[in-house]
Formats: sequence, structure tokens, C-alpha cells
Amino acid sequence: MENWEILLDKKETYIIGVSGGPDSMALLDMCKKQGYSLVVAHMNYQKRDSALRDEEIVRKYCEENGIPCVIRKQNKTCQGNFQAFAREERYRFYKELLDEYKAQGVLLAHHLDDHLETYLMQKQRKSLGEWHGIKEKTEIFGCPILRPLLSFTKAQLEMYCKKQGVAFGIDESNLIDDYTRNKIRHEQIEHMTMEEKLDLAQKIQEENERLLQENKKARHFLSQWDFDVSSLLELDENLRYRCLFLWIKDKTKTSLSAKQLSKIQQLLYKKDSWEIPVKDKILYQEYGKLDFDDGSDISYAYEYNSLKYGKTPYFEISKTGRGVEALTLSEKDFPITIRNVKEADRITLRFGTKKVHRWFIDRKIPRKQRKVWPVVVNAANNIVLVPGIGCDIAHFSNNPNIFVLK
Repeated sequence: MENWEILLDKKETYIIGVSGGPDSMALLDMCKKQGYSLVVAHMNYQKRDSALRDEEIVRKYCEENGIPCVIRKQNKTCQGNFQAFAREERYRFYKELLDEYKAQGVLLAHHLDDHLETYLMQKQRKSLGEWHGIKEKTEIFGCPILRPLLSFTKAQLEMYCKKQGVAFGIDESNLIDDYTRNKIRHEQIEHMTMEEKLDLAQKIQEENERLLQENKKARHFLSQWDFDVSSLLELDENLRYRCLFLWIKDKTKTSLSAKQLSKIQQLLYKKDSWEIPVKDKILYQEYGKLDFDDGSDISYAYEYNSLKYGKTPYFEISKTGRGVEALTLSEKDFPITIRNVKEADRITLRFGTKKVHRWFIDRKIPRKQRKVWPVVVNAANNIVLVPGIGCDIAHFSNNPNIFVLK
């Protein structure tokens, strides 16, 4: 508890997640005896036979010690992975209480065994996260999270509760190997001596120090990177993996596995264009650049009954510009529509009819720009200008009265 004065502030209020198990009950009792201002948050998923028992343990402790306690019974139906569902609902609950009580953060009772289990799970899954094990201080779903018990083992916390006379319940789901974490706990962690646990914790700390340096180098590269594939390939393999991992995580909020990143790394050496789904986006390589497409179709159309100058989010109508942005309009052209390009769009130029998308490919225009590229359509429904290509034959003159800038 020597680091608590650095981690916590007695002038502030904290939300404390309490399940009724020995870990969270020990944390609650320690915080109460240290004089911290607390609001207890207990989520009852009503999934276990012992759920009501745990709720009563938490409620009774709070009533006896004058601690505000908010209990939420979870009635929503889980459609997928229950662990992920429960976690999301729990943190949503915490966020509501943080806002309501203007609290400094959420205290959680993760301990040394949890830290080691998380590390071993990461290694088993070949995860490439930004941190090995569990962080003492972090943010999850917008909630500042503080974990004061990472130096305690589970056995020590149970012993604390027994010595202090603090009631607790045992979650029977932790006694079986239904979940990967439980399997690692029962087959590895429970068979480790205290010395072995401390040695592993030291190893994790050293790996995290190296990881911090790798992340720092990767962040420096990414801050100057223009999405050019060749500059990525110039990096050594470890740094390239780290850069790809962080960049993709920033863009998609998804942590890819080593296997997934290895597949992307192999694709980087292909000179042709390629694309691959990542969560709800598409990662693609095009014209030597990497980028993401969210798959959305952007559509816009602005109609003008007369000549007007001004800006929109997609284009500007100006009195000056380049020749390939120039257009000469007459009264019979109105109303004109300026919209984003469509797949079948063509324009008749001095050298023949040109498909607009063919021009995009010839000029290596990135797909993000292609989606929002403007075309000018006159009252006869003819495309009369594509900025960057130019206007059609009938609307060319040496004295244009409008320029449409991309």
C-alpha cells in the first residue's frame, strides 16, 4: 500500500467496483480504513445462483459502514460473448456514476495473479498489445481506471478478509475451466510459488520497459509518416510490426494478432493494389500508399439556378482558377447540379469521350478522393466539367465565367 498516496487522493471521490468476492471486498475495506471517499458500484447480472448472496454481502457492508452503494440488476439479453457483454455493461455503469458523483476515477481490485494471468494469456494468443499484463493506471471506455492491488496475490487478499472479518462470496464460475483465464489460473498460476510469481512480475516489468521504448520509436515514425509503403519497408521488422500495430489500432480501435499483422506485412511487398477487411473498415494499398476505407458511400448534390460563388465541404465555385477547372456557362445551362462522380459518368472532350473513372485510374487518384470528386451537370443532364480534366467541347472558351475547384 506504499504507492497509494501517489495513486490516490483523499480529497477526491472514487467509484469502486465491488462484486462481493474477496478481492473487491478487501479493496473496499482497505480504502474505507484509509479514509478514502467512496461510492460502491455493484452489478448483478442475475446469471449465477449465488448472485443475490453477493449483492447482499456488498449491501450489508455499505450499510454498516455508511458508504453510498449503487446496485444495478442487469436485465438485458446477451446476444454474443457474455464476458464481452458483461464488461461493456459494467463500464457503462461506471461511467454513469463517474459523471453523477463527479468522481476522480474507478477503483478495481485486480491483483498480482490477474496481472500474471493476463500476461500469459497475451503470450498464448500471441497478442502484440501496447502493454504486457495489467496497467496500474489506464482508461477504458472513457473511465479513468486505478488498480491499487497489483502487488497483492489473491491468497493474500483472501487472508486479509478472513483476518479482518470481512464477509465475501466465492464466484463458482471461477472454479471451473470454462474460460481461458480460469484455465491458466488453475493449471499455471495456482501452482507457482511466491518467488516464481515475483520473478515473472519482474520479467513483465522489463518487457514493458522495452515495449515503451519501441512504442516511442514507432510513434515518432508515425507522426511523420505519409502512408508511403516503401518507407515502412525500410524499417527493421520489429519496428515495422510495431508501427503497423499502433497505426491500425488508432484507426480501428482493434488490436491485431501477430498472425494478422504477418499477413498484412506479406501484402506490403505486392506491387499491385490489394485490400483486406479489418473490423468494420477496409485496409487497402493503392499507388504505393496505405489507407483505410470505412465502406460508406458519400453522396452529395448542389443545385444552382444562377451563377453563384462560394465554398462547400466538397468544392469551391470561384472567379479564378486553372484551365482544367474553367467553364463557360450560359442561361440555357441552368439549373446546374454539382454532385459527386458516379461510376458510369463520361465527359466529351476535344480528344474524344472519356470515362471519368478511367481518368482517375490513369492519374492515380486515391479512392478517398474519387468518392467525393465533383462533376458539373447542366440542365440537359450532360457532364460539362470535371475539375482536373476540364470542360466539354461546347463549354470551352478563352473567357470562362466560373471555376470549380476540387
